[in-house]
Amino acid sequence: MSGPDEGRSFARMLRVSALVLLLEAAAALVTGTVLGSTREPGPDEEYLSALTFLALPFLGVLLLVAAVVVSLVFVLPTVWLGEGLERRLGGRPAWWQALLAGVAAALLVAYEGIWPWWPAVWAAMTAAALITRHARRGHFVTVLLWGTLAVLTVFMLGGAGVYAGAVGG
Repeated sequence: MSGPDEGRSFARMLRVSALVLLLEAAAALVTGTVLGSTREPGPDEEYLSALTFLALPFLGVLLLVAAVVVSLVFVLPTVWLGEGLERRLGGRPAWWQALLAGVAAALLVAYEGIWPWWPAVWAAMTAAALITRHARRGHFVTVLLWGTLAVLTVFMLGGAGVYAGAVGG
């Protein structure tokens, strides 16, 4: 029933989906940091402390753990169910995976209570599922390189926009 490559395929899919989710979280964190509120805090608001910046490297570890959990619970089942529905009902597996990612995103935002973020969560889950689908062929390094380039590009463009005064208020 399962071929000799089944274990390696699962490990690749898990690594790629966790990596994609981690890179998306990093891009969101960088975008929020660079393009976030640049105004002075009000009298009843706190300044950002130096301890927050000391904790940022450890945030990556927490994001990685969260990415692995979301990959195991949502992304990999989405990929497998999409391929199974394609075999049983026809159609393209990418469409099934996008539909199932929407259902998984709805479950996730319902649990967290963040309904306004549903389209963003759906887009992130769909991207992770579609990229993970090809992970059996070993695209881990390609995803790592392009994802890292995307995060750095967002950071550099946002930083240039803040420096030039085009972004922020």
